[in-house]
Order: sequence, then structure tokens, then C-alpha cells
Amino acid sequence: MIHAGFTIDNPFTKSRAVVLESDVETKGNGWLLEVRCPPKGRPDGGEHLHLTWTETFEIISGTAYYKLDGSQHTAQAGQKFVVLPRHAHIHPWNAGDTEMVYRQSDQFEQPNPQAAQDVLGVFATIARLARDGKVNNDGFPKHPLQMGATLKTLIKYGAYDASIPIPAQNFIAATLGSLAEVLGYKAVYPQDVN
Repeated sequence: MIHAGFTIDNPFTKSRAVVLESDVETKGNGWLLEVRCPPKGRPDGGEHLHLTWTETFEIISGTAYYKLDGSQHTAQAGQKFVVLPRHAHIHPWNAGDTEMVYRQSDQFEQPNPQAAQDVLGVFATIARLARDGKVNNDGFPKHPLQMGATLKTLIKYGAYDASIPIPAQNFIAATLGSLAEVLGYKAVYPQDVN
């Protein structure tokens, strides 16, 4: 179970996310992470959107780039920005020559403790797959069945890739994702969250 203090080290992006508050502390309303990004690092994921939850990012130190609704922006230490539901975005990545640190708060429209566990669990599993060399150049699982299982879980909670039409992602999740689960693939493996 993911709880405060849980750490996700992603070798693909070289970032480290520490859970400051999990669904336990937020009463199922989301989570709070502190993320450390190395100089000239990559974003932790591609452009995406959430149908029903809001994300708030606060830059603690350094300088960050982020993308919102197709436009790239810069944020300095002390600045915050909010991503409302249905707005395409890319999480902050380091724009400077020193470590950049940000806090990410995710708040669900309705309390859903399982959503927090599953979505953070997906991040932990992707980090392990990256350590095992099983992610592509975009940081997503290389194996199509693993990607199908991952996509199915994220879509369950309204998280979508911004570059692929939502109906197409729903179809892929319903078909490939279901087949992946039948064949034993999971979006979150127990060894990644314990």
C-alpha cells in the first residue's frame, strides 16, 4: 500500500517523487507529492488530461518548464499553477542547471481512495519497468499488452493521453487492456507498491 514516505525513483527521467500525503491523509481526495528533477531532465510523462480531477503545482526551488493547453511556460521558485479538469498538460520539468523541486497536489472531484492507490501504483510500476529497460523513448511500457493494462487502469480514473482521441483510447483499453488482464498483465504489480 502506498502511504506517506513512499518513494518513486524513475531512472528514465532521473526524477524522485516522495509521497507527502496519500489517500489515507487526504481521506481519499487525492495525494501530495514532492518531486525532485535533475538539471536538463525530461518530463515525467507526456501530454495528458484528467476528466475529473484538478492538479496544482508549486515550484519549491529552481526553474521549471511546463506545458498547458499546448503552450510551454516557465515557472520560478514560489510560483504555482493549477490544471483544471479537461486541460491538456505536461508536468513540470527542469529548465535550469541546478535541481528543481516541485510539489504536486491532486484533488479528485469525489473521494476515491482506490484511484490514488492505483494511479500512484501505475507510476511506481512504470519506474520499475524503466529500471528493467522495458519502456520506450517516451517512457511508456514497450510491450503492447503491458501498455494496454496500464492504459485501462488510467482510463478507469479519467486520465487520457492528449494526443490520441478519447474514443480510440477507450476502445484500446476495452480490447487490448482486457486481453492483457486475462493474460496476467497488470497496471500495478504488488512488488512495486509494497
